[in-house]
Amino acid sequence: MPRPNFQQYISAHPDKVLVLDGGQGTELENRGIDVANPVWSTVPFISQDFWSDKSSSDRAIVHGMFQDFLRAGAEILMTTTYQTSFKSVGENTPIKTLDEYNTLLDRIVQFSRDCIGEEKFLIGCIGPWGAHVCAEFNGDYGPAPQEIDYYGYFKPQLDNFFANDNLDLVGFETIPNIHELRAILSWDESILSKPFYIGLSVHENGKLRDGSSMHDVAQLIRDRGDRLNKNLTLIGINCVSFNHSAGIIEEIHKELPDMPLIAYPNSGEVYDTVKKVWNPNSNPQFTWDAVVKRYLDAGARIVGGCCRTTPDDIRQIADAVKKYAA
Repeated sequence: MPRPNFQQYISAHPDKVLVLDGGQGTELENRGIDVANPVWSTVPFISQDFWSDKSSSDRAIVHGMFQDFLRAGAEILMTTTYQTSFKSVGENTPIKTLDEYNTLLDRIVQFSRDCIGEEKFLIGCIGPWGAHVCAEFNGDYGPAPQEIDYYGYFKPQLDNFFANDNLDLVGFETIPNIHELRAILSWDESILSKPFYIGLSVHENGKLRDGSSMHDVAQLIRDRGDRLNKNLTLIGINCVSFNHSAGIIEEIHKELPDMPLIAYPNSGEVYDTVKKVWNPNSNPQFTWDAVVKRYLDAGARIVGGCCRTTPDDIRQIADAVKKYAA
């Protein structure tokens, strides 16, 4: 039986909350794959051995990661393509042509679908423009962010993902800059032709990394009016402070009460950008149980985890969703 259109599914099941998987890149790192690379979690897929040797260790690790997230309760999962833009791949791997790039994306998506089966929803993950210059956590897009050709940057990945029937939803993740958000919101159904969502990179103070408020974000959406792309299915936050995430989701819900939301924060550990290490959460204020309840009360329809969240975290999220979902 074919999977339903994702947007229609969400609309037809207003009480359903889907559990997302967790921090794929950091989980692959935990399992022995070195992802300290400009293309991040795409690294294992670049090697021809991954595709030619069905018994390769990296292949087993990626498959095992997907299986563990499924066993933990994930119902919607992502492709490991956060830093797989044509620019990042072309500048940092042997893959240089658009044909080679499309072959890579097709292979990754098909491998992901094979890992999770035909019944689960699959998200085509797209990182922000800032991912290729390490700016997704400060929103610093230079002196003229309004002049950046965002569409030119995203187009190769968009063209591939929106034509791929294995993908049910496309996710723009970790968007830190309001000019980039404005650009994405300006693209109509001829460009973004299937359901998509936008995950914002938000500071613990509740503002986009570039300093824009959630009111500013909501106003952009409201200003689109009838021109808002009808395939925009959810908006929310990812890769943000665990302790502050529920309050941010509540603020977005206050601004956009009718918009379905998505929330997948980091584990609570804090990344030291100088030493390049994760430090433990020294001030755990909330549990997953408490945070998920607040997400759901604020209209979240997809809940999962981002960096450093493991299958155990997803299991706790799934338990809380079962407990609190209507």
